[in-house]
Amino acid sequence: MKSVLLHIFDDCGMRDRLSVALDMCRAHNAHLTCLQVMPYASYVGLDPSGGAYTSAALLEDLQAKQEQLRSQLEEDLSNEDVSWDWISCDGDVAQMIVSCSALADLVVLSQSSGPKNEIIPLPIVNEVVLHAGCPVLVVPPGMNSISATGPVAIGWNASEQAARAIRQALPMLKLAGLVHLVVIGKDQDAFPHISASSYLSRHGVASELHLINPGVRDADDVLQQFVIDKGASALLIGAYGHSRLRETLLGGVTRNLVNHAKVPLILAR
Repeated sequence: MKSVLLHIFDDCGMRDRLSVALDMCRAHNAHLTCLQVMPYASYVGLDPSGGAYTSAALLEDLQAKQEQLRSQLEEDLSNEDVSWDWISCDGDVAQMIVSCSALADLVVLSQSSGPKNEIIPLPIVNEVVLHAGCPVLVVPPGMNSISATGPVAIGWNASEQAARAIRQALPMLKLAGLVHLVVIGKDQDAFPHISASSYLSRHGVASELHLINPGVRDADDVLQQFVIDKGASALLIGAYGHSRLRETLLGGVTRNLVNHAKVPLILAR
């Protein structure tokens, strides 16, 4: 992994995801690309006649804040031991991140949550995960560091999404001290568990298999508690095993983790 893409915006998660992105870059000797997108469309309103308008004062204030943020972060980055560059552009934030992810190995975003009196990160994780060309690392509130050499837990169900997630995240898994393959479900014998362990072993990655009956607990709660109990650095899952519409209507592991996870998530499709 040699290229990390970081979303830049003046929200309450900015400093945390920057610190996590720098940790990943140092561990992998990777280059950091800072992508600052000016979301003008979010500040466009409609008048009663159907026309569009913007507040010049509001846009000027937004521009000034973003320029101040860039100045602050560039000064901070100049003192870091990580190579970096900066891209500034206008447009739809999620689409621009997806476009720039085509030649990235990892995208770093924040979970869209935080204190009510602060600007929370934009709710773009789902769109980026669905269309990005690489895994997405989602940083929860208050998480300002990550151990790239620590254990990683994988939610494994032998699905195509889970298998692709392992392949896409292989550079991170190779650096991890240990990989935990976590299988959740009562009908566990139906899954070819050993195949993932064998694949990882061929790439020099040590893994342990854990079969867990969730009982009355939700799978996302079980996975998060496992990560906490094992002291794992992150949880890797193959995102959206069902259609996104079904996940939205009925709920699902991906949706719940994206919205409420307290541990770093690595999402891939």
